[in-house]
Amino acid sequence: MISLDANSEFIFRNLVAYELSHASGPMFFARYVELMNGIIDTEEDVRLLRERGIVFNHLKSDQEVANLWNGMSKCKSIRLTKAPLLDKVIDDVNRYYNSRWTVKIGKFMKHSVFSSWKFLTVLASIVLLLLMAVESFCSVYKCGGIF
Repeated sequence: MISLDANSEFIFRNLVAYELSHASGPMFFARYVELMNGIIDTEEDVRLLRERGIVFNHLKSDQEVANLWNGMSKCKSIRLTKAPLLDKVIDDVNRYYNSRWTVKIGKFMKHSVFSSWKFLTVLASIVLLLLMAVESFCSVYKCGGIF
């Protein structure tokens, strides 16, 4: 559970900077900030975490919490470190997310359909022209018995 208020961003940035200045071991807090930044992108993400008791929001809105975590990615000083426990949690979350059928369908649509829209447009145009040619041919030569 994490409680967020108006001072949270400053505290997080200072804790990350302190942890980076004494980099004698794995940087757990920097990885936690990275994890939360990866989880929270929109107001809807914050609402889901708040409803499940993971995030306690003392800010004005859920959008401010999303902006707080998304703003933490602007910390250029955060470098990736190996924290085995957090790495396992991140891998588990990614594995769960990528195994959902809605995500699989979305990735398929983005990769197969939306990236090939030019090809599909040309194909649809050719099919339309062929159908128009068949219709014109049939209107002249009365091929109603064939179709």
